[in-house]
Amino acid sequence: MTVLKQVFNPYLPLNEYIPDGEPHVFGDRVYIFGSHDRAGGETFCELDYVVYSADIHDLTDWRCEGTIYSAGQDPHHTETVKGAGERKYLYAPDVA
Repeated sequence: MTVLKQVFNPYLPLNEYIPDGEPHVFGDRVYIFGSHDRAGGETFCELDYVVYSADIHDLTDWRCEGTIYSAGQDPHHTETVKGAGERKYLYAPDVA
């Protein structure tokens, strides 16, 4: 007999939408960097970027590290694209 379990995001709050996650280990923590969608948004990556982290020995205890990049820092964030209107979005990030 197959038992089905509900699948859900194991570490982000239900109101967080961070696709394109890129995990990186620095010291004894794993950090998840990704774009930041808005619930009900009209496009993608509309919000400031945030990062979540957890101890590499306990991936059940995640914490939000806060905003790492504000959309307002991007000089192209509000540019007008011919035929598309105001841009107002960012793209998937990564870190090195």
